[in-house]
Amino acid sequence: MSWNVLISPDQMNPKGLLLRKSIIVRLLEDIKCRKASEEHGYYIAVNELKAISEGEVCELTTDVSFPVTFTCLTQKPTKGETLVGSVEKILELGLFLKSGPIENIFLSYKAMGNYRYIGGDNPMFMTRSWRRAQSCASRPLISAG
Repeated sequence: MSWNVLISPDQMNPKGLLLRKSIIVRLLEDIKCRKASEEHGYYIAVNELKAISEGEVCELTTDVSFPVTFTCLTQKPTKGETLVGSVEKILELGLFLKSGPIENIFLSYKAMGNYRYIGGDNPMFMTRSWRRAQSCASRPLISAG
């Protein structure tokens, strides 16, 4: 992947190692803030920083933009993929799941086959054979999307 990393002048240092460290720290912060993209999915971790190109000064902000090339571990679920996750919240229309870095996956009751909603203090979805989907349950789940 290739991104531009912005470094402010106060983080600049004539010593190359400190500049490299500032670029790496900023890249990690950018990944944390962006979280995901449609093209790559969810960003998990930077594997390797391959190259840092020469920086260009942005005239309006005086920040320096460094084009960087790196490899990154990502997770992009596909339709019908089985994910391991946990049920976070149950509503009558479906439930919200969490799987790894992916939060708020909504699974509609229409996509849950034989499961039926059971309300009350501890709402859940249950089948006739007593299989349940309830909050805090960790198990293999089918991705809705």
